[in-house]
Amino acid sequence: MKFADVVLDIANSSVDKTFEYIDELGVLPGMRVRVPFGEKLQQGFVVKVKDENSFDREKLKSIAAIIDDEPVLTEEQIRLAYYIEAQYHTTLTFALRFMIPSELRRGAVKAKSRKMVRLKVLSNAERLLLRESCLSKDGKIKYKARAKAIEELEKADLPYGDVPKSVLDFLFKNDAAEVYEEELYRNPMKFPTAEKSERFSLTEDQEKAVVKINTSLEEGKKKTILLHGVTGSGKTEVYLRAAEKTLSLGKTVIMLVPEISLTPQLYAKFAERFGSKVAVIHSGLSAGERYDEWKKVKNGEAKIVLGARSAVFIPLENIGLIIIDEEHESSYKAENHPPYHAFEIANIRAHLNSSVLILGSATPQIETYLKAQIGMYELIELPSRIQGLPMPEIRIVDMRKEFQKGNPGAISGELYREMKRCLSAKKQVLLFINRRGYASSVQCRGCGAVVMCPHCDIPMKYHAKGHVLMCHYCGKTVPYSNICPSCGEPYLQNHGIGTQQVEEQVKKLFPGVKTLRMDFDSTRKKNAYEELYEAFRNHEADVLIGTQMIARGLDFDDVALAGIISADSMANYEDYRADERMFSMIEQVGGRAGRKEKGKVIIQTFDTENYIIECAKKHDYKAFYRAEIARRRDIGMPPYTKLFRMVFSHKDPEKAEKLLKEAEAEIRKGVEPFMEEVLLFTAKAAPVEKIQDKYRFHIILKVKNTKNTQQIKEMLFAIWDKARKGSVDVSIDTNPYETV
Repeated sequence: MKFADVVLDIANSSVDKTFEYIDELGVLPGMRVRVPFGEKLQQGFVVKVKDENSFDREKLKSIAAIIDDEPVLTEEQIRLAYYIEAQYHTTLTFALRFMIPSELRRGAVKAKSRKMVRLKVLSNAERLLLRESCLSKDGKIKYKARAKAIEELEKADLPYGDVPKSVLDFLFKNDAAEVYEEELYRNPMKFPTAEKSERFSLTEDQEKAVVKINTSLEEGKKKTILLHGVTGSGKTEVYLRAAEKTLSLGKTVIMLVPEISLTPQLYAKFAERFGSKVAVIHSGLSAGERYDEWKKVKNGEAKIVLGARSAVFIPLENIGLIIIDEEHESSYKAENHPPYHAFEIANIRAHLNSSVLILGSATPQIETYLKAQIGMYELIELPSRIQGLPMPEIRIVDMRKEFQKGNPGAISGELYREMKRCLSAKKQVLLFINRRGYASSVQCRGCGAVVMCPHCDIPMKYHAKGHVLMCHYCGKTVPYSNICPSCGEPYLQNHGIGTQQVEEQVKKLFPGVKTLRMDFDSTRKKNAYEELYEAFRNHEADVLIGTQMIARGLDFDDVALAGIISADSMANYEDYRADERMFSMIEQVGGRAGRKEKGKVIIQTFDTENYIIECAKKHDYKAFYRAEIARRRDIGMPPYTKLFRMVFSHKDPEKAEKLLKEAEAEIRKGVEPFMEEVLLFTAKAAPVEKIQDKYRFHIILKVKNTKNTQQIKEMLFAIWDKARKGSVDVSIDTNPYETV
C-alpha cells in the first residue's frame, strides 16, 4: 500500500501543510487529485508518494479521484514551491499555483483539436482493391475525387472537412479509413516570422564572449555571468549562439525579457533560428494560447521558452541556460505578494540544474555590477557596437533658456531642427516622455487646488481621448471640466505633459507626419504591441512617441534620432534607485538611435549639471557606477544595508493605524538586541496615503548588512505573519523598488 502527501488547493494559512492520504489509485508526485476534506471533496496537489504512513492508518482517508492523466508539476517545481514558501513566507498552495496556468486549475480552458481522417493499416491486396475502385471497366479513372483523396491519404492524414462526404462514405463503408482527434496549438504570435538573414560573422568581442560562455556550458556547473554590453553591441546574437550550444548539449533554455513589447521581435529571431522549438509565455496571451504554450513545454516539444517574469516558473526540464535580458529592469520584481524577483527564482533553478545564468544589460543594476567586480559573477564585456558603428552623439538642451526665449512647448528649438532634418531624410524619430496621458496634473489657477482621485491620494491625469480625468492607480475616470471642484471657479488648467500632448504638438509642428504612440493606454488591447512594432518597422509612421516601453530593447534600423522630452521627470526622491533608473533610461532610450548608421540623442532638462546626465552624455557607465556606489555607501543604502518595508492598508484608517502601532511595538522589542545595527526605524502614514479607498501606513526598517540580518528578517516576517491574519491588508518586502 502506498501513501501520498497532498497539499490542498486552498490558499489559507490555516491549512498550509501536507495532509496524508491512502493511495489506492497509483498517483504520482505532481498530479492533482480530489480528496475528502471535512464534508467535501477538495482539489489538491500530490507532493510526495511514500511506502510508509506517518499517521494512524485507521484514521487516514483514501484519495477519491485523480484529475490528471499525468503529473502537471515536475519534481523540480515542487522543490521550487517549497523554496518560495520559505523565502517569501507565503503558503505552499500559493507557491504551487505559480507553477501551472490558472486556467488549468479552474478547468476554464480546453485543448483545441480538429477531426482528422487516416487510412487504416491495409494489406497490399486491400490497397490495390481500393485503387481499382476508382476505375471504370476500361481502366480509366472514373471517380476523380475518390482517386485524389486516396492518393493524398496515402501520403498523409487529412482534415475531416477536406475530404468529400461521398469519399468518406465510401471509405467507411469499406472499413478502409478511420477518424481521430488531432490536438492543435493556438499560435500566440500574430507576427511570428522573421526576415531570413545569413549568419553574420561575430565581432572579436562577441567571439570571445561566445567562447567563454560555451566553455561554461560544457563544464555543466552553476555559474552566473554578467554580459555587460553597450546598446547595439550584439548581445542578442550572443544569446542565440549560447542557446544553440545549449541545445547541442541536449539541454533546454529559458530566456526572460522585462516587457511583453519585446517579445515579438525576439520571438522572430529565435523562431528563425530554432523554429517550433520555441514557446512564448507572458500575460498578454489568451487563456487558450497560454495553456497550449505550457503544454508544448510540458510535453517536451519546446526546448526554448521565451517570456516575461512568469516564464521563470515554466515546467522546463534539464535546463542548461537561463538568460535574463535587460536585467536592470524593475519589472522583474513582482509588485504583489509574494514580492519575488525573477532573478531569485532563476538563480535557484540554475542551482537545481547546474545551469549557466546570464544577466545581460548595457546598464546593470549597481548590486549586479558590484558582484561582478568582486568576482561573485564572471564579467564579460562588449564595449563596442557591431559593424564599427559609433555610439550616438548626445546633445543637452537647457530648457530654462528655451523658456526665456518664449518657447513653453515640449519640443525645444534644437529638437525641432533635428527632427526636421531626420524626417526630410526619410529617417524615423523616437520621442520619450516618462508620463502617459495628456497632462501630469490639473490645478486651479484661482485657489491652487490640484484635482485628486476621490479613491486614491494622488493627482488625476487629463486624457484628451474621451476628455476625461483618470487615476493611474485605480483607473477611476471622471468627465473633464474647467470648473474647480474646490472653489467652483472656471480656472482649472493642465500642468506638465504626457505622451498624448507630445503627440499633439508633433502633429502641429509637422503637419502630415504620421505618428504612433506606445504607452499603457495605447497597448491595452490584445496584439497591440505587435501591431505598433510592425507598423513602425514597416514605416507606417515617422515618429514613435512613448513611455519606458520604447526604451526596452526595440531595434529599428532607420531611427536616426531619439529625443528625451523631460529628463527631470525621471527623478524620484522617494526611491534610492532613482538615479540608477534615470541613467539607465537615458542610456537605453539613446541606444535606440543609430543602429545602422550614426545617430543622435537630444536630452531636454532644467538641470544641465546633473552628474547623471554628464555620465550619460559620455556613455560612461563605469563613471556612473563609481559615483553611485559611493553615494549608496555614504547614505547607507543597499547593497551596504538591508531595507525592509511593511505596509498596512484598510478602508478604516483607525484600524490600519492601530495594527501599525501594535507591529511597531513588537518590532522595537525584537530589534533591541541589534540596536547598533539599526540605521532607520520609522512608522507613519505612507507617502501615498490612500489607494482604492484604502488608507495606508508603513514601517520602514533599515539595518546594516551583518551576520544578524537574517535573524532580524525572520523576526519581521514572524510579526508580519501574525499581523496579516486580521482584516487589515499587510504586505512586507525586502529592498523594495519603491516606498510610496
